[in-house]
Amino acid sequence: MKSFIVLASLAACTLAQRLHIAGPTAGQTVGANSYFTAELQMDNTLSSMSQKSVLIALTACYDVCSQPAQWGPGTVLYNGTFNPQYNVSAPQKGLYQDFRLQLPEGWPSGESVLSVAHQFTVGASEIPVFDYTTVHFNVTDPENPEN
Repeated sequence: MKSFIVLASLAACTLAQRLHIAGPTAGQTVGANSYFTAELQMDNTLSSMSQKSVLIALTACYDVCSQPAQWGPGTVLYNGTFNPQYNVSAPQKGLYQDFRLQLPEGWPSGESVLSVAHQFTVGASEIPVFDYTTVHFNVTDPENPEN
């Protein structure tokens, strides 16, 4: 019974530390070949946590956009360290980090999926945790607004 309580507590802590994509928002429009900011947020936590890495990737939807996790990461825009900080002037954000990214040249217009894979460790024994989240947004070509 004690093992179950420990595992349930660990699962609850892990879910509370989930990464959120605050930007771009779902349905937001980004111009083709332009820069955009991917803002990654985490809720504040009382448990010890060590950030390891984050991978930010982009996938064009084409026909189906319902299960992006099954496609793999797509085109990698960033792969490296994740060091979220607390901003006292914006406490509602919690811990966050902004990444300035550019859509690859020739990226197709239409719906795309931004995927973020996040690895961190929790607790004194540094239990590894992997988190994955996505957001759908639109890409438009400013030279051809019908697409």
